[in-house]
Amino acid sequence: MSKIPIFHLITELNIGGAEKALTRLLVHLDRDRFAPTVACLYGGDGPVAEEIRALNISVIDLGMTAKWRWDSLWRLYFLLHREYPIILHTWMFHANVPGRVLGRLVGVPVIISSERTMGMEGRWRYWLNRITSVLTDRVVCVSQQVADFIVQEVGISRHKTLVVPNGIDVRNFEHLPTKQQARAMLGLSFDRILIGTVARLDRVKRLDVLLQAMRSLRDVHIVIVGDGPERVRLEAMSARLGLASHIHFVGQQDDVRTWLAAMDVFVLSSDWEGMSNAVLEAMAAELPVVATTVGGTPEVVVDGMTGLLVPPRDPQALAQAIHALLVDPERRNKMGQAGRDRVRHHFTVERMVEKTESLYEQLLAEKLNVRYTKEAGWQPIS
Repeated sequence: MSKIPIFHLITELNIGGAEKALTRLLVHLDRDRFAPTVACLYGGDGPVAEEIRALNISVIDLGMTAKWRWDSLWRLYFLLHREYPIILHTWMFHANVPGRVLGRLVGVPVIISSERTMGMEGRWRYWLNRITSVLTDRVVCVSQQVADFIVQEVGISRHKTLVVPNGIDVRNFEHLPTKQQARAMLGLSFDRILIGTVARLDRVKRLDVLLQAMRSLRDVHIVIVGDGPERVRLEAMSARLGLASHIHFVGQQDDVRTWLAAMDVFVLSSDWEGMSNAVLEAMAAELPVVATTVGGTPEVVVDGMTGLLVPPRDPQALAQAIHALLVDPERRNKMGQAGRDRVRHHFTVERMVEKTESLYEQLLAEKLNVRYTKEAGWQPIS
């Protein structure tokens, strides 16, 4: 066998953390050893899908217009039966559950699931997750906090879990424009203090808490990069608080690096995070981070060294932490440099891909008794 076929099944291919992680994995995956295919339950016509197709990787949209549509599940069953991958790697809850069940029915030798969130699902989802987890060979968790959560709260066996943190390509952040250049490019004033965030505008990101914190921060502007269902409510809230002239909703941006280069401080106000790609990118751009102590964020942001951590849903604490950095430019610079170094040492895409490929190799050896050499390809272990 020259290449191992891998079938990646993901809920959707809109902009999001799981979609970014999958795309980065596919960009750097060793195509001499592995032959990937991607299927999504829906959303296969967006920019993420096109980015994957540009890698010469097939993307199949199963056309699920409602959750758990049986005709879509039948299509998935027959697709798996036709493709018959050696490895099935599922991403997100709505892909994990049917992927595990149908993958075993088809006879896929290796099944891997991914867990990227915590505390966002109801008890019935925990139950479905738990009872189907026996069908998977490993559950890849984006942070240690996520791994602990699914063991303690969901009931998934500890020995099935493996932590593979998010990784970014730090080379993309090595030659950013200066702050003055970035603001000139974006039409922003160089004289104003600018904090910012990059997020899908969902309720879980709790940008309402950030807007409330803004009330006590004088002469500070904020740029909110991203879009989502909360945008209209947040724009109305900023007007109601009398902050509309200081809060800039710039929508979804294909490339956030110039926006990051223009900021003084990056803020994450979420209720829940598995591990934030946006925080990693902000740190790679040498920004100090003010973030809530949720999920895997404390595994990335070292309080007092690369940023400041505050409790969730506490506008006053958030405002105080932001203010503490805004009045101390030297501290901001030191934290930004420390954050960049931390990402370069611990959260690179190369480390993420290496751990994932090592998992593939380990399970292939365990389940199929094969291993790869450059001279002979995949061969039985003698």
